[in-house]
This record gives sequence, structure tokens and C-alpha cells, in this order.
Amino acid sequence: MSGENKEFKYGQLVEIAFLALLVVVARMLIENMLPIFSEWAGETFFVALRTLLRNYPLTLLMLIGDFALIKILVKNYSYGESFMKRTMLELSGVIFIAVVSAVLMQLSAEQVAGTTLNARIFLTFVVSFVLNIIIAVMIDIFSYTRWKRKTAIDEEVKLRRQANYQYQLLKGQLNPHFLFNSLNVLDYLIYKDQDRASDYVKKLANVYRYQLNIESHPTVTLEEEIEFVTMYVGLIKERFTDAVVVNVNISDEYLKRKIVPCGLQLLIENAVKHNVASIRQPLCINVFIEDEFVAVSNLVNLKIHTNATSGVGLENINRQYQILFHSNIVVEKDENYFKVKIPLFV
Repeated sequence: MSGENKEFKYGQLVEIAFLALLVVVARMLIENMLPIFSEWAGETFFVALRTLLRNYPLTLLMLIGDFALIKILVKNYSYGESFMKRTMLELSGVIFIAVVSAVLMQLSAEQVAGTTLNARIFLTFVVSFVLNIIIAVMIDIFSYTRWKRKTAIDEEVKLRRQANYQYQLLKGQLNPHFLFNSLNVLDYLIYKDQDRASDYVKKLANVYRYQLNIESHPTVTLEEEIEFVTMYVGLIKERFTDAVVVNVNISDEYLKRKIVPCGLQLLIENAVKHNVASIRQPLCINVFIEDEFVAVSNLVNLKIHTNATSGVGLENINRQYQILFHSNIVVEKDENYFKVKIPLFV
């Protein structure tokens, strides 16, 4: 049995034990307080309440029912969302538990003098309903407190993961391999064509400036990303000339959609990194919209020596989408074709 399963079962046993202890304590307190209340509130209600509490299995079953009800509601309707619907469902659940308790109680309840069967069932229902409302509210308050604490922790974890992603992204783009290739191209251009060399330096500076500017931004517009891709492709063209062709076909209606920064650039970089590109066999990369996704596709012509860590970039992009949008990228591939689709958000 895994450690996670052991922890789950242990937690369930602790919760059940806590509920049982709570029933015992509540029963002792209420029975001791009943004589005081009976002096000014009449005996009928409290006699029925005492009878209900003395049926320990039924009381424990009610408490477990209340606990299960709140747990199901928390799972399906988070606090702060669908308040009225959640409240009505919780009230309906409490009424259902009270009705079942009232019916089951008659199997072993002591008869209250001067009451009919229907009156006893109704009285037991009222007592059970009041008791379950109190219990449900207490469990709800405890559950809300725990949910609030967990939400704060999850938000902190999300921010840390996002910060780590941004750091890894920046570090990856400033890696020595990329800088080494860029400097080699610059050295060649300085020797061959100083004007092209100057233009190349400006493009390189713009690429790094964009990287630094988006360091603290979890998302950018598709328009900004395409502008960055254009600068990046300009650097690639200086190295590969016509061996790499990047076609971008994006209609204006999608330009304001949100995307994770450097998402498209990383996909283009992966295609160039892992596929053969030559004048005789150009690597053609297409960027287009498909089913509310921005897609990057290319024909597969893998290099003989391919880096084994080729999936890291895709994994990082996918993790960022999971953190920010609770969504995933889509990878479609076969032996001849490779396509990655990234979700777009408003």
C-alpha cells in the first residue's frame, strides 16, 4: 500500500473517531442541560431530543450523514460559487436526513404520552432537523476554515511554480548553446557584412529585451508573441537562410487572445533543433489557428543525434497552462508529421 493511501485511510479513521467522540460529548452536555431548559420551555421537545440522543447509533449515523453532505457539497460547489444553489442543496440534504431519522427513530423510540404516531414522527422530525442544522453549520464552518487555508496554500504554491517556470524559461533562453550560436553568426557577419552584423545585434538585443520584459508576466497577447517570434525567426534566418521557412497565418480576431510567453518561440525552436534543415530540404514550420488553438506544425525529418530531453520544453509549457488555466496543450504526431496546439484564452 502506498504512503498516500495509508495517509488517506488514517485520515478517514481519525475523522470517524472524532465524530464518535463529538457525539458522546454533545450527548453528555445536552442531557445535563435539558433539565434547565425544561423548566421554562416545556418538556415535550426536550424529551424527544433526549430520546433521540439516547439512540446512539442513529445519532452517529446522522452526524456521519451531515459530514458526508458537507463533503460532497464542498467537492462539487466550492465556497463563493453558486451560493444559493449550494444552500438549497444543503437544506434539502438536512431535511432528507431528518426525515430518515424520524422514520428510523420510531422503530425504537419511547412513546410520548398523549401523542399519535404521526405526531411522534413529526416531533422527531422537528427535533432531528434542528439538531442536524446545528451540526451541519458547525461542520460547514470548520470545512470553510480548512478550505480557506488550503486555498491560500494552493495560491502560494501556484505563484512559486509560476516564478520557477519564468526563471527556467529565462535561463533556458539565455543558455550558452543559444548564445554560442548567436556569437558565431555575429562573428561571421562582422567579417562578411558589417551592416548585416549591426542589424543582427539589434535583433539579438530585442530578443533578450523581450525575455527580460516578460519575466514577471504570466501571459502575453498572441500579437506580442508573434512580434517576438518574428524577431526570433530573423535570427534563425541569418544562420540557416532559406533552409528554414516559418509561415505565420493568424487572423486579426485572435491577436488579443492570451498565451503563455515564449510558447510559440519554444515550439519553433524545438522544430529547428530536432529536424534537418538544408537548402535542398527546407524545414517548413506553419503557425495557424485551429479550433480555438494556435497550432505549430512541421514535417518530421529528425536529425540522427537528437537530444533525449526534447520533451522538456513541451512539459514546461503544458505545466504553465495547467497552473494558469487548468488546461493542457495538445500534441499530435506520427512518423511524418508533428503538431502542437496551444489553447488561447480571452
